[in-house]
Amino acid sequence: MTQDELYSKLAAELPHLEKAQTQVKDYLTMRLPSADRLLETVRALKERLGFDYLEMVSATDWLGPVKPEGYIRNPNPIVFMAEGATPQSIPTATPNFPYRPMIELVWMLANIPEKIRLVLKLEVPREDAAVPSLCGLFKAADWQEREIYDLMGVAFTGHPNLTKILTPEFLQGHPLRKDYVHVKDRFDE
Repeated sequence: MTQDELYSKLAAELPHLEKAQTQVKDYLTMRLPSADRLLETVRALKERLGFDYLEMVSATDWLGPVKPEGYIRNPNPIVFMAEGATPQSIPTATPNFPYRPMIELVWMLANIPEKIRLVLKLEVPREDAAVPSLCGLFKAADWQEREIYDLMGVAFTGHPNLTKILTPEFLQGHPLRKDYVHVKDRFDE
């Protein structure tokens, strides 16, 4: 199946999907209109179109440049670097970039017999970000959704065990959010 054939099938079966402005590599990349349509869309992709393999789930925070307060800064973090070396740079905003208070979720699904991949994108507001869990459709979603919950703060409703997976329980906040500010804990100097 070619991408054009897949796009035609998607237009017929799932007309609410639209082609994303930014493609992921050379894969057909589609945008969901809302989180309410996620489960029905993925179920249709799996059951009717053969996309029965979830390769990955990821997320991007589009708020803007990272706030340096979120990280422990050391003027010379590399012990082997000579004193007076170039200090760490402070991130700045890219001119004319469309920053927005959204988190973009990305799912990559594969139809292995047809040797084709499909990428789904969905933007959700940063505040109280939540989407339905795909754990009921794909067991592979379990740890990936927990990772996004832990690091980005996106809740996956219906997840059977939505708990932190990478950061310790005492860590406050979500470290991959652009506005994350580290709160000192017992392990800080």
